[in-house]
Amino acid sequence: MTRKRENLLILTLTLVSFVLGTTEYVIVGVLKEIETYMKVSLAAAGALVSGFAIAYAIGTPFAVAFLAKIPRRNSILIGFAVVLALNVLTIFSTTFYSLMVIRIVSAVACGLTISLSISIASDAVNRERRGEAIAWILGGFSIANVLGVPLGTFIGQHLNWSMTFVVTAGIGVVPFIFMFRILPRQTTTIAGSFSDQMALFMKPRILLACLIPVLGNSCIFVIFTYITPLLGNSMGVSARWISVVLLIYGACSILSNWVGAKIAKGDFLPKLKWLFVIQAAIFLGLSFTVSHLWLGLAFLFLIGCLSSSMSAASQLYLFDVSGAIAPNSRPFASTLLPVAANVGIALGSGIGGLAVNLGGVNWVPPVAVILALMAFVITAICQRSIQLKPEGATAPKVDYSIPSPN
Repeated sequence: MTRKRENLLILTLTLVSFVLGTTEYVIVGVLKEIETYMKVSLAAAGALVSGFAIAYAIGTPFAVAFLAKIPRRNSILIGFAVVLALNVLTIFSTTFYSLMVIRIVSAVACGLTISLSISIASDAVNRERRGEAIAWILGGFSIANVLGVPLGTFIGQHLNWSMTFVVTAGIGVVPFIFMFRILPRQTTTIAGSFSDQMALFMKPRILLACLIPVLGNSCIFVIFTYITPLLGNSMGVSARWISVVLLIYGACSILSNWVGAKIAKGDFLPKLKWLFVIQAAIFLGLSFTVSHLWLGLAFLFLIGCLSSSMSAASQLYLFDVSGAIAPNSRPFASTLLPVAANVGIALGSGIGGLAVNLGGVNWVPPVAVILALMAFVITAICQRSIQLKPEGATAPKVDYSIPSPN
C-alpha cells in the first residue's frame, strides 16, 4: 500500500470513528428532549447511556468471535452499515423500550466496527506508522465530542431529537463509500478463539488492572451523562448556549489526549495514581460551585481537560500485564480497554442516575469524587503489587503474587 493510500485509509477510518463516537456520545445532549418526548424520568433517559455501554462491553467480544471466520473487510462493512441503519430507525422509535433496543444493537455494531478498524489499519500500514494510525482513529472519538455532540445537541433542540441520529447516519454515508474503495480487498480472518479472549478475564491481575479504566471512566461519565441538566438546571445556562459549552468541553477533551500521552511516558503508574487525586479535587470543586455559573463552568472545563488522560497509560498497563501472565491471549488484549471503559461508562451513568433520583442532579459531582478516589486506591495497589519495567529498560522478572496484607 502506497503512503497516499495509507493516508486515505487512516482518514476514512478516522471519519468512521467520528460517526461511531457521535452515535455513542450525542445522546447526552438530547436527554432532556428524550425525557419529554418519551414521558420518562431523567434518570430513566440516562439509562440509554448505561445500556449502550453495557451492550458495548458485553456484546463486542461475542460479535468479534461470531464473525471471526469472515474476512475483516466484510465484517467491518456489515458492522458500520448496521450502525447507520439503526441511527435512521430511531426516527420510528415511539417508545422508550424500542429506543433502548436500537441503542443496544447499535452498541454491539459500534464495538465491532472500531475493533476491526484498529485491526485493519494496524495490518495495512507500514509498521512504523501503526501507532500514528491508531492514534488518529481513536482521535475520532475526541473529534466527536468537539463537533458531533454540540452539532447533534443543536439539531435535537431546534428540530427533533431523532433527527440528531438521522443526520449522523447521513454523515456516515461518506466514510462508508470511502470504505468500499479504500479498504484492502484481501483481509484475513481473525486468528484465535473466543476462549482465548475470555482467558484474559479469568486472571485476577487482569481484573484488577481493568478496574483502573472502569473507575477512571465512571468518575468522568457520572458527570458527562448529566452535563446538560447540570448546565441548564444547576448553573442556569440557557438552552441556546448549551451547544457552545459542549463545544468548548469537547475541545478540552482533545487536550486531554495530549496530557494522556505525557502520563504514559516512562514510569506511568505513579503519574496515573496522582492523576485521580487531581481529578477528585476538581470534582470536589465542582460540588461547591455547581450553582455558580462561571466557577462551575471553569471546573467543568478542567474536567474536560483530563477526561481521556488516563486512557493511554491504562492501555499500556493492560498490554504489559496481559502479555506477562496470559501470553497466548495477547492478540485479544486490545479489546480490554474498550470493554473496561464501557463498563465504566455504564457504571458512571448508572450511579449518576441513582444520585439524581435520590437527591437531584447536584449530587452527581460528589459521587464523582468518591469514584476518582477509588480509582486512586486501585492504581496504588497495582503500583505496589506489580512492578513494571520503565520504558526502554531491560525487563526484570515480574512478581505477580498477591502481596500479603501484613
